[in-house]
Amino acid sequence: MLVEEERKAIEKGLMVLWIIWAAIMGSLFIYVFICHQLGEEIRRNVSPFSQLSVLRNILLGVAIMTLFLTHYLKKVMLARATGKPVSKPPKSVPNSNQPPFLAKYTTALIVSLALSESVGIYGLVLFFLGDSLRTLYTFIGVSALAIIYHRPKREELETLALAMQSPEREY
Repeated sequence: MLVEEERKAIEKGLMVLWIIWAAIMGSLFIYVFICHQLGEEIRRNVSPFSQLSVLRNILLGVAIMTLFLTHYLKKVMLARATGKPVSKPPKSVPNSNQPPFLAKYTTALIVSLALSESVGIYGLVLFFLGDSLRTLYTFIGVSALAIIYHRPKREELETLALAMQSPEREY
């Protein structure tokens, strides 16, 4: 059972995480806006890339691997947070009143969101190298879906908080 102090920390932490999530999702819209407003001008200043289809296929493969890695990495980071540590970690981050479970969840979430956003950046790079808007939209769309999938979830955070307050843990 979570104590009132942990519930308040979860509420406060979720608010911050949702702001981070919205900023990352907003960056995808900014990429599309930039491509529509300045894309042709930027593309004129870049020499045409002769192996664009090869690069597109490589980045598509990297994007797929990134999405699988993101899902797996988040699970591993959260599972490690509930496992027994090798050495006793500090109770919390120095000069911070953030509980350890919130710090671990925040780290795992930011890593997942950043990796998911990188897929959209692949599309941005391809567009600036001369690929079509369709390719940009595909990569941005996949990135947006991954970011939606990895959004902050109260249930994950509460489960992590409960797992980290088990009696054998010294947090």
